[in-house]
Amino acid sequence: MNVIIKHGIFLLAAVQFVKCGVLPVEKCNLEDSACMTSAFQQALPTFVAGLPDHGVEVMDVLDLDDFAFDLSGLQFTLKEGKLKGLKGAVIDNVKWDLKKKNIEVDFHLDATVKGHYTAGGRILILPITGDGQMKLKLKNIHIHLVVSYEMEKDAEGVDHVIFKKYTVTFDVKDNAQFGLTNLFNGNKELSDTMLTFLNQNWKQVSEEFGKPVMEAAAKKIFKNIKHFLAKVPIAEIANV
Repeated sequence: MNVIIKHGIFLLAAVQFVKCGVLPVEKCNLEDSACMTSAFQQALPTFVAGLPDHGVEVMDVLDLDDFAFDLSGLQFTLKEGKLKGLKGAVIDNVKWDLKKKNIEVDFHLDATVKGHYTAGGRILILPITGDGQMKLKLKNIHIHLVVSYEMEKDAEGVDHVIFKKYTVTFDVKDNAQFGLTNLFNGNKELSDTMLTFLNQNWKQVSEEFGKPVMEAAAKKIFKNIKHFLAKVPIAEIANV
């Protein structure tokens, strides 16, 4: 009996998994926001774990592309960056607009970003220079992602969603904690002063400092979803 039950559970799980082809979710009508929100949440663990056959890399931990920026007098680079926390994201709302051909996704999460940084210039009112390791903890980030798309047919006449562009905005609601090694060539007094300043003014600093980090993460998320949808027909993941 136990064997039969176990096999039955396995079969039910398998059936559930193939309902939308590769993601373990029920199919929704695209403009059914409640259903889509639930589907996105259910699909999240499988998706961020990576689907290599569908062009989706592992996204928790997410390897960020190296980036550099010059923002309000601050020159900053981050190499070998990694973002952790996407698998714990909570999907708050999904709105798919068939007429406007855009998708709006609201979600929130806690995240940690690590990598090798260089910095020179000013952050708000203080000068900064450094070359070392960064650890940035972001508590309760609310993210609003808007993606525009077109529907295109493949060689077999099957419809695919093709992502075109995106915009992303964010708000760190609860806290941001900055950790930077080797500030001011290792000068402890200046380093402690800077870190205290950053962490006391976390809200304002994260609004400017966090933009390039969030853009780097959004770029990789966009790329992975784009690859997935280009490979998987829309009819396999939704009722159309």
